Amino acid sequence: MSFYEDNRKEQNEFYWSGKWKKCRATYLSEHPVCERCIKIGIAVPAEHVHHKIELDENNCKDPMIALNPDNLEALCFECHRKEHHNSPEVGEDFYFDDDGNLVRQPDEK
Repeated sequence: MSFYEDNRKEQNEFYWSGKWKKCRATYLSEHPVCERCIKIGIAVPAEHVHHKIELDENNCKDPMIALNPDNLEALCFECHRKEHHNSPEVGEDFYFDDDGNLVRQPDEK
């Protein structure tokens, strides 16, 4: 199981916290375009703030990792999807909503 599956409560508490929301909004205001796309000459609006060092049960409450601008990267939807879609931590059962939250795909009935 991944950190996201095992620690859903902690993850939600962090991503819904005022500290994260303020950090995310500030970072996006300072980095309005995708940091990966701009490196290849394409200006795509950033929608997500990605943690370079992935959050886990040991560091999710450490502000030097979770809220440190040096550990953040502004990404467009597609770059963020590519980052996590290729990661075994997310897999096909999850997706990112419009606010950048990791959400489990609903079961098909």
